[in-house]
This record gives sequence, C-alpha cells and structure tokens, in this order.
Amino acid sequence: MIFKLDKQADVEAGLFFTLFGGLTAGLSLQYRLGTIAEMGPGMFPLILGIILAILGLVILTKGLLGSGEKAKSLPLGPAILITASLLVFAFLLLSVGLVAAIPAQVVVALWASEHFTWKRAAVLSAGLLAFCYVVFVHFLGIAVPMIAV
Repeated sequence: MIFKLDKQADVEAGLFFTLFGGLTAGLSLQYRLGTIAEMGPGMFPLILGIILAILGLVILTKGLLGSGEKAKSLPLGPAILITASLLVFAFLLLSVGLVAAIPAQVVVALWASEHFTWKRAAVLSAGLLAFCYVVFVHFLGIAVPMIAV
C-alpha cells in the first residue's frame, strides 16, 4: 500500500475531524455519563465525539489512499467575516436583544458570500429568529431577551 499525499484536502479534514472528535469525547468524560435510559450531560458529547472521530478516520484513510481532492487555500475574507458574525451576535445579544442580534449576524455572515442579497438576508433573519424563539425561548425556557432595554 502506497500513500499518496498529493491530495491533501481529505488528509487535512480527516486529521481535523479525528482530533476534534477525540478532544470532544475526552473532555466529555469530565461530566457524568449516566446510562442509556437516563443519559447524563456527558453522554451526548461523548457519542458525537466518537462519531466525529470515526468519520475523521474514514476521511483520513481515503485521503492517504490518494482518492481525495487537492487542498485549496482558505479564503481569508470570508473566514474573517464568519468569525466577525459570531462576535457581533455575542456582543449584541444582551445589549440590544435577539431581534437585532440575529439580523446583524446574518448580514455579516452573508456578506462573506458572493450570493449576498438583502432579500436573502431578510428571509434568513426572519426564519432564524422564529426558529430561535420557538426552540430556546418557548420550548427550552431560556431567558433570552427579545428586545433588551
């Protein structure tokens, strides 16, 4: 078996997924696992970490066998804008509320796309706002301010 490393994308992704999954599984052991019938807070991240690590090993093996594609460079502009969108959301959530934080995050994140339109930003903002309200406020009862004063 000869390893071909000219197709680095799958090797890099496989290593990332394997390491991140292993780290997640390892850190989840700090929490109570419980049983399958009564799962503790550590069970879900443990299972997800193991699944991610296994998926990473499969992708890594595919990359090492040379049947993947060549890695491309990371576009710096979109990476910065996506990171900035998370920071914008975190900063605005408690100071102005969910109603303003989500549209601001969506606009900054969509700005990274070559397919940015204000209509798309409005539709995604409305859908994400409704989803977050239903899941976090209504079902989970998390005290997220809709409009902070």
